[in-house]
Amino acid sequence: MDPDIAQAFQKEVSCAICMNTFIEPVTLECGHSFCRPCLCLCWEETQIPARCPGCRGPCQQRNLKTNVVLRSLVAIARRASLRRFLRSEEYMCGTHRETKQMFCEVDRALLCRSCSQSQEHRAHQHHLIE
Repeated sequence: MDPDIAQAFQKEVSCAICMNTFIEPVTLECGHSFCRPCLCLCWEETQIPARCPGCRGPCQQRNLKTNVVLRSLVAIARRASLRRFLRSEEYMCGTHRETKQMFCEVDRALLCRSCSQSQEHRAHQHHLIE
């Protein structure tokens, strides 16, 4: 995926209060979305009437509904982030340029298949990581 698109997508599924990926996203009447816990904490600290932390417009505090579409997009973003990590340098074998898919019980380390069959690790107990 194009890094600019991935970055833009990540921004759209991030809360402007905590700057992290949404947790139980809710969307206010003005269209701005926040994590439910962040919004509740923000409103606890302010006076009535509640205002949107984004545009400062007035908001109803009752009946905040989870934005299920946004929640689905957050799940997709988390899966994509995991995939990026699994393809990252820290998850790749520097010697063989293969994905580390094996866990060596003796050395308590992640190994690629080639390393797991090397002289150093061949006799060790290994587990496939999924």
